[in-house]
Amino acid sequence: MPRSLSLARSPKKATGCDVAIQKPEWFKMDPAKFLSDAQVDVMTTLELGACFRLMCRQWLDGFIPDDQKMLTRLCRIDAATMAEAWVTLEPFFPMIEAGKRANRFMWLEREKVVAALLRKSDEGTRAARKRWADTRNNLDATPNGLPMPDPMQEQTRAEQTRAEKNSLSEQICSDEVTQHSKKPKPEPSTEAIRLVALLKAEIRRNKCDFNITQAQERSWAATADRMLRLDGRKPEQAAELIRWAQRDEFWMCNVLSMEKLRKQFDQLAMKAKVKTNGKSSASVPLPTDYVTPSQEILRERAAAVAR
Repeated sequence: MPRSLSLARSPKKATGCDVAIQKPEWFKMDPAKFLSDAQVDVMTTLELGACFRLMCRQWLDGFIPDDQKMLTRLCRIDAATMAEAWVTLEPFFPMIEAGKRANRFMWLEREKVVAALLRKSDEGTRAARKRWADTRNNLDATPNGLPMPDPMQEQTRAEQTRAEKNSLSEQICSDEVTQHSKKPKPEPSTEAIRLVALLKAEIRRNKCDFNITQAQERSWAATADRMLRLDGRKPEQAAELIRWAQRDEFWMCNVLSMEKLRKQFDQLAMKAKVKTNGKSSASVPLPTDYVTPSQEILRERAAAVAR
């Protein structure tokens, strides 16, 4: 390393910001480049530890002193061991000027960081001065030194507040209209409830312990109502298909819900017409103890209130 290389010197009267800039808190090291260096490769473990301590000191101060006693104290080893280690360490920290040594790569990296910190500090200073100048320009000439209100800004702020209130009011009204516009779900018709009862009775005629919950019955009633109202099916035709399907060896195991009946309605009608030659099967009356889903709900509510 050339002896003419010199370090950046801080001014005599340094501020707190200057002190922070002259002592950056971190440094980068490339492990592969460091370990592959020929000077590092010949160092022992003790010499590597001493080398790293001296590099840290150089990063903080910008250099290490060219004094064997001070270097011995910095490396935390005895004088004899330091004298032996210094034979290997001396080429790694060449002389840069009188009484100062420094590693070249560490010195260059530190200069980059210090330059970046100086640029950042200058930008912050310029921004602070600009903010101070803008504040001074906006101050009133009154003794209290409060900013002078801008009539145009106050008017704009008031208009924005009114616009926000109007928008909120319109949103609330829109929500209320939307809530009122929602129509309640229509109750299943009497024909739909009768079809549910018929399907339940037919299924349990084939298997008396077939599990059918109240929730399933309510869902069947809604499906049956849509089948009659939207699909245009006739209640008599639907009832005939329910009876026929539950008497057919194949369909009695496949039509176990109102949803399945609605989905396979046309196919069931064609099959039933072919097998029965157009003749209708005998009707099956509803169970005497049958209770509609709506009546079961009313009973449950009355029981809950009685408790």
